[in-house]
Amino acid sequence: MQTIKRLGVALIVFLLAGSGIAWSTVILAFTRFYHNEGTLLKINDCIFPNPVTTPCFYGAIAFVICLIWAIMLFRRASLGSYTKLMWLLFASTIFGWGNVAYEVYQFSTHPKGIVGCTASVITNPFQSPCLYGSIMFLLSLVTTYIIVQKLKTNKI
Repeated sequence: MQTIKRLGVALIVFLLAGSGIAWSTVILAFTRFYHNEGTLLKINDCIFPNPVTTPCFYGAIAFVICLIWAIMLFRRASLGSYTKLMWLLFASTIFGWGNVAYEVYQFSTHPKGIVGCTASVITNPFQSPCLYGSIMFLLSLVTTYIIVQKLKTNKI
């Protein structure tokens, strides 16, 4: 049970880091968008995309949901609940890495750089916050998978 608690702490740390990465990016994007457009309500005919329409915004929401869920599970480990969290993290990981793949594709067609979620030019795929968020989703998924396997073997 002690191992599961340690893994639970690691899971919370990964999700907290991912939330920090995602929300700092989203807040910066909202700030730049408002500075350029003068409103947060505009969706069409924008200089930069409204942050609500970017994958980063939805990834940030997923991080918060997973973080709250992991904190609730930390108190009482439940195989069924960790399994459901694992599936949400699986979907989030696929979503994140799909966006990274799309960014890599964009880099291959625009070698001078692309405009990222923050409305800044990214000249290297390794500079993308999407990559770091996807790594945090993957680490969270692997940690949750290990917790589920441990809970199965301990029959808790």
